[in-house]
Amino acid sequence: MRALAVRAPGLDRETRRAFARAGLEAVVVHPVRLVPLPRPRLTVERLRGYDVVAFTSPRTVEFLAEDELENLRRADLDIAAVGPRTRRALEEHGLAVDVLPDRFTTGSLAEALRGYSRVLALRSRRRTDELRTRLARAGVEVDEVEVYDLKPRRVRVDPSRFDVVCFFSAVTARCFLERVGTELPEPVVSIGPVTSRELERAGLEVIEAPEPSLRGVVEAAVRVARSRSRRPP
Repeated sequence: MRALAVRAPGLDRETRRAFARAGLEAVVVHPVRLVPLPRPRLTVERLRGYDVVAFTSPRTVEFLAEDELENLRRADLDIAAVGPRTRRALEEHGLAVDVLPDRFTTGSLAEALRGYSRVLALRSRRRTDELRTRLARAGVEVDEVEVYDLKPRRVRVDPSRFDVVCFFSAVTARCFLERVGTELPEPVVSIGPVTSRELERAGLEVIEAPEPSLRGVVEAAVRVARSRSRRPP
């Protein structure tokens, strides 16, 4: 059984291995490329104006310079990560994570940050407003700094050759559908509710992962692929 994994660059080997452990051969495609953005430097003086710095992707960590990582280690503030992969990326740079939500979504991260007064969120340019909106409703001041952008790129793949197509973000789903179209084996698998809404707007039948993680996507993909293999020709 074969799975097509649609996601941003950087995690291909980990993705293929996770699918392989579940008995699926995975091909990973990238309908976007990651581009760093000009932005203010994270100086100690700037960081000390906040209670916590929130990371919503491990890729945000990768785009920080070494002196900025050192400043984060020196500043007296908390570090928040949206999920275990982001936490691992931070810990690899000597940054201890103080806040990790129970569910690995931006909405859950916002709930976990409600007790702070000022939040600095390091983000992608192509993001939802959920973090800012939820924290603003709770009276929390939020500054968002755009660290990188996702630029569309051409994808050449025939989805009909796969048993299941899996999407890991709303942005990559949108860019993929714009270039490849919506003639996909259904149902498709989504990592979480924001991605599901994007796919449903395109008229696709969607199965959402039981948890918003690679493990959850693989679990849902196995169910879909097996159900398709049992269908009569």
